[in-house]
Amino acid sequence: MQDKISRQSLINSDRPTASLANFASSVKFSGLSDDERKQTTHHFLDTVGACVAGLDQPIVKSIAQLLQDFDSNEKQNLAIPVVGSPWCTNVHSAAYLMAISCHAIEVDDGNREGSIHPGATVIPTALAMGYYCDSDFETLMAAVVAGYEVAVSVAEVLHPHAGKRGFQTTPVAGVLGAAACASRLLKLNPEQMESAIGIAASSSAGIFAYLTGGGNIKKLHPGHAAREGIWAALLAQQGVVQGPMGVLESKAGIFQAFGGIEDWHHGNGASRTELAVVRSYLKPYPCCRHIHPAIDAALELRLRNDITPDQIKCIEVGTYEAAMPHAKLGWESLNIAQLSFPFVMAVAMHKGNVNLSCFSSTALCDPNIAQLAKKVKVSIDDECQLNYPLHGPARVRIILNNGTEHHQYISEPLGSPDMPISDLKLIEKFQTSMENKLPASKAAAWATQLYQAKFKSARTMIDAFTLVS
Repeated sequence: MQDKISRQSLINSDRPTASLANFASSVKFSGLSDDERKQTTHHFLDTVGACVAGLDQPIVKSIAQLLQDFDSNEKQNLAIPVVGSPWCTNVHSAAYLMAISCHAIEVDDGNREGSIHPGATVIPTALAMGYYCDSDFETLMAAVVAGYEVAVSVAEVLHPHAGKRGFQTTPVAGVLGAAACASRLLKLNPEQMESAIGIAASSSAGIFAYLTGGGNIKKLHPGHAAREGIWAALLAQQGVVQGPMGVLESKAGIFQAFGGIEDWHHGNGASRTELAVVRSYLKPYPCCRHIHPAIDAALELRLRNDITPDQIKCIEVGTYEAAMPHAKLGWESLNIAQLSFPFVMAVAMHKGNVNLSCFSSTALCDPNIAQLAKKVKVSIDDECQLNYPLHGPARVRIILNNGTEHHQYISEPLGSPDMPISDLKLIEKFQTSMENKLPASKAAAWATQLYQAKFKSARTMIDAFTLVS
């Protein structure tokens, strides 16, 4: 088993870039505990499902067509399958498409303390590069662990500083995780790994402007990160381009540029012993994670008190500062509705659940949901603010027309490491993601082979999926 003491010092050190590079280049899947391997497989399965679930979104189809047009003169290089689709393309475009698809409908995993979606950048990179390198299963899964460790560790240092400066940590830190993942699959040594991370750092980007200006560019952020992370690893392998060493902690490096952290010292980083993939969450609802604890509270109150929408006078949600940009968002499109506190809370009380059908064009235009959404008020709750990001809390108070009040406080939302989704529910989510792509029985069989490590390589894994789809 990997030494937990050495893990503790990965980010909490004077040279965090080198520490992470050393870990990422040497971590072995077989060296992890049974629970760590299981949690890694959970996130792998869930993210593959997310990649497939988003394939039919218009933005994904449009970009796929654009890439196919560019690829028309490069038929000899179109060897990498886009999982769940009939498309084959080059390694960069395959990762790009899978990452966009993964993030297209807000079902991908995340890490709260880093406010990042690591799976959407790391696992599409692993799928595309694993196929490209013909990696064995052990190396593939080790690369996933490496990618999560780098992306999440960096994001946890940057959050919430980067967000307050307008940057989204998913592409900012995700490109570094993608570079680490791709480098592990290329079997780069620690120095090459650190160079790849340094090269990738110059591609760190992604801003929160979509929250105020609308637009669906958010869906492309993981794609940019996956594609540029692969380029960085290949450039580091070639050796002509040199990435700056110590790019996280150095002057004008990642921590200063995006987090405003002027003088790095090991006390800036939190001490952790759990792997990043273990301390990340899985989503039970297809919407912004900041809204999930409030959904849990609302559904509990609805069920326990038999509340119907017509009885409700007001829904008050207490949350933390980082969630407030979602407090007054509208729901004119799927992309915005999934980020909107008013719409999602109204849907939860109307439907008694929050799933993809709740974001249909019919639901977005439902006057009953709109009427209830106007009764949702979101504000910062002192206790929630104090406990975030160590916890992901929400406080919900529902006031009825007759004056009755119902209260519920949620300290951890479903899907977090302390409130895990059951294995059965995760398989069911995967099967739902495969609808119209893979029969439920075959989806379950593929998942079983994954958990039992029956696939010898990335190619046999992806080819098996393609054969049964």
